[in-house]
Amino acid sequence: MPTNILFKKPEHKQRFVAAMQAIGGKIYRGTYDPEYGAALYVLTADASTWQKARDYVSCHGIDFGALLEDLDWSGGHRALLQWAANLFNEQAAQCNPVELMRLDESNFHVALSALLIRRYGLQASDFTS
Repeated sequence: MPTNILFKKPEHKQRFVAAMQAIGGKIYRGTYDPEYGAALYVLTADASTWQKARDYVSCHGIDFGALLEDLDWSGGHRALLQWAANLFNEQAAQCNPVELMRLDESNFHVALSALLIRRYGLQASDFTS
């Protein structure tokens, strides 16, 4: 099923692509790894979040436990990051989907788009010039 994933801003898309490239692309049969794709979509949605989170991301995984423990996140951001952690690895964080109702409209759409990415993936060719 094709997905129309909307990025918050052009910079969000640029950060996402750069992050995927920085970890080696994680491309399988022309599709970005859906776990990394969903998580990085959330983590790169805002420049300030990505600034804090980038050191916890590598080609070997995303240390959501440390990311959530080491840094101070507001209630809404914490819920969104727990959602990303759960989409990346269901063991990484407990996430009650009802907590997503705390998000503002923009971040709620980020959460929904991340779920679509996790389910259907993203074609790497959609992000090449």
